[in-house]
Parts: sequence; C-alpha cells; structure tokens
Amino acid sequence: MKEESLIFIISQPRAGSTYLQNLLSNNSEANTCSEPWLLLNFVNQIKPELIKAPFDNSLAHNAFKDYIDKYKIDFNLKQKQFLLSLYKPVSEGFTFVIDKTPRYWEILNEIILLFPKSKIIILKRNPIDVVKSIIKTWEVETLERLNYYKRDLFLAPKKIHSFCEMNKNNDNIFVIRYEDLVQDTSNKVEVLYNWLGIGFHDAVLDVSKNHKFKGKYGDPYQNAEVDEMINRKIGNEKYLENEIFIDFLKGYAHYLGNDFLFDYGNYQLKSKTKTSRKFKAFMYLGDYENIDSIKNSREFKIGKLILKPIRFVKNIL
Repeated sequence: MKEESLIFIISQPRAGSTYLQNLLSNNSEANTCSEPWLLLNFVNQIKPELIKAPFDNSLAHNAFKDYIDKYKIDFNLKQKQFLLSLYKPVSEGFTFVIDKTPRYWEILNEIILLFPKSKIIILKRNPIDVVKSIIKTWEVETLERLNYYKRDLFLAPKKIHSFCEMNKNNDNIFVIRYEDLVQDTSNKVEVLYNWLGIGFHDAVLDVSKNHKFKGKYGDPYQNAEVDEMINRKIGNEKYLENEIFIDFLKGYAHYLGNDFLFDYGNYQLKSKTKTSRKFKAFMYLGDYENIDSIKNSREFKIGKLILKPIRFVKNIL
C-alpha cells in the first residue's frame, strides 16, 4: 500500500467527522472503519510526551534514539512501512483508505513527517458548539467529568488553527467547516471528491446504506437506529439546561474570545461575555501547570488564586 492512498480526517471530537467520513466513504473507491486510533499507538517514539507510563518514558525514548543513531537505522522509514502494512487490510479492493480519528490533532505534524504524500482534511466546528455536543452526547453531568476532555477543549482548537496557518500552501491539506458542510452538502462534498480524485455522483449523498464507518468508537448517534438516535438527541438536551454548564459556557466563550473565533473559522460571539465562577473552577480542576498556554492565562491564575483549597472547588462543581 502507498501513502498516497491515505486520507486523514482530523478535528476536535464531536465536530462532525463521522458525518464527513460517511459521505467520503460512500463510493466504490474508498474504504474506512470506525476510528482506528492506529497512529496514536505508535508515534510515541516521535512524540514521547503522548505516553503516560510508570517508567521514565523520556529516558526510554533517549535510549532508543541512541540505539537507532548508533546503527544508522532509519526509524521513520521502518515505522512508515510498518504502519502502511497495518492499513493494508482496509485497502484491499479499494484505491483509498480513510482514517477518521479526531484526536490525531495531537500528532498533526508527525503525520506530515511520516506520510507527506497523504491527504489531510481538517474539519473545523465552532468550539462552543463542540462543547455542547460533548456534554449532550456523552451525558456529562459535572465539571469533573467534563475535565476528561480538557485537552480537546483548550489545546485542540489552537493547535488545529496553528497547523492550518503554517500549512496554507500545502496542496495536500484541505480545510472545511462543519457548518458549511451541513448547509451546502452537495457542493462541498463534490469539491472534496474532486480534490481527492474520487469520482463524484449525486448518489454518494444518500448514505443510508453505507455501513463502512460504523463501529465501537464511532458517533453513537449515527451508529444507532434512527428512532433511538432521534430520541437520544431530544432527551439529552436536558444536560445543557444545567446551571453549571450555562455558567461554564459563558466563561469558555470569554476565554476563546472574538478574535480567535473569527480567525479560527469566521465564528462570532452572539453577545458580550465575561469569565465565570464555574469556568474558573474548571480551569483549576484541570491541573494545567505543565501547559504554558493555559497556565499563563488570566483565567487560570485567577482560578488558582480564588479556588484553593481543592475541597472548595469540589463544593461548586
């Protein structure tokens, strides 16, 4: 299998990637599977901070690097060949393989390093709507549970934006907004098909019989039966009515700010915002001491000052 056959769909979680995956795989040329998370299991030798382990992973990485340098092993090439062999079963009978793993935003630069001839589709969605979808879809009831997604909320939008800015002239990278995909599906999908080199016809827009994308780690709504999907979407609106999240979302919108949202995807805040008590609690709860971009933010400093000790934080979650 050649790297030119690889198509990556990368986004924040709950940004519409399964919907796009469904549309792009609904043809005889491209195959896919739910969410393989394949690369995140192996690029840690390139980016060792991705691993949390009892042993000293940095030391292990340095020792391994010393070994491959001593014997002049082209590890990236060997790893590339190995990874392509793992994709091969998905490629049999098809020209393209679509790997839709949203959290590849963690390794965007590493993907280009390993597979410079692959195609990367960056799917953006308003980060505020992403949070709302996370809360509804995964039935999040407390800030403590939402804390599991802290990297997706605080790091992903800025890293995705930075990557897009640095690769404006890379013809192998395509950036699209979820909102545009939903509002103008036919035209946007046709443009993507033409860019990928896959034959487009209107029939690909009817995805009712496409099951390639379904699996354990896909979108639970799209994996479900139609009635169950509708009932769950309606029922889960209640989670957004929680005062905790109403207050949190105000603070999150303020943290992102109009300037970033506009630069990120031409998004605009509907009203003036200000930081909030629940948002400060979340910032402190998240333990961002090792993430400079967050640690140095005004919200984190205020939250840390106001919300100590930790038992006070728990009292307002």
